[in-house]
Order: sequence, then C-alpha cells, then structure tokens
Amino acid sequence: MSQTASRNSPDTFTIVNEVNDHGAATLRGDNGSTFHVTSYENSSYRDYLANHHAGDRVRMDLVRAGVRANVWQVSALYPGANE
Repeated sequence: MSQTASRNSPDTFTIVNEVNDHGAATLRGDNGSTFHVTSYENSSYRDYLANHHAGDRVRMDLVRAGVRANVWQVSALYPGANE
C-alpha cells in the first residue's frame, strides 16, 4: 500500500522551492510538513507545477515515490489551487 499525503480530499501546499532543472520542487503542507516532489504521474502535472512560483498555493494529491524518505510524486491536481 502506498502512502499518500491526501486520503479523502486534496491537500493544499505552498511552493517553497520552484521546480528546478531536474524537475524537483519543495512544497509545504498546511500542517507545516515539507514534501520533496521528484516525479509526476504525467508531464502535464510537472508543467502545471513548473508554471507556479514560490509562495503560490496548489491543491494536489501526493504519493510516495519509491522507498526513500520524504520523496513524493504528484498523482492528481485539483482546481481552485492558487490562493
């Protein structure tokens, strides 16, 4: 069973570090947890996150990307994200 950052509804995250040249970004959850995004379910999710900047808020689901601690994959996006 994979772990997710969202179980019943999408979580809202604040972008701390924008998507870099390697496709990685750092997000902070509303509870203060930090998530290092390193992969995306599809390229449109990466493009979406890459078009946002530090301080922007986005709504999405994250799932663990492999077995390394605190490495996540964007698995879904939701409208109304940017606040």
